[in-house]
Amino acid sequence: MVVIPTNVMALLNAHDTVKLLITSSKDGQPHAIPAGSIAAPTADTVIIGEILTKQSVKNIAENKKAAFVVIKGMEAYEINVVAKEKVTSGPMLDGMNKAMAAMHLHANAVLTFAVESVYNQSASPAAGQKLA
Repeated sequence: MVVIPTNVMALLNAHDTVKLLITSSKDGQPHAIPAGSIAAPTADTVIIGEILTKQSVKNIAENKKAAFVVIKGMEAYEINVVAKEKVTSGPMLDGMNKAMAAMHLHANAVLTFAVESVYNQSASPAAGQKLA
């Protein structure tokens, strides 16, 4: 099991960071979106609310591998993941919708991902270093 380092978890769960989901279609066409609903509820799982994510959801159905990028200032990390499940009811979805209500957004589901690796992508000599 790969776990996200504590400092990367803090950035993933902060509200003042830029967060991206990067997926790829079955023919290799990349697709990147910013998403404020990206979070890490545990050190080995990343989630995103299914909110305005039609192409990303299609890509994930075709290719389970994806990546999340989180950025704050000069600090940046890439988290490589594989799709686990789509949660369509229950406490996880309820919690996501409670958090998204302040932005007048609603998630149809929560997509969950298992962490495969974490890389430092900061603007520093450590860029490209595998952390987990």
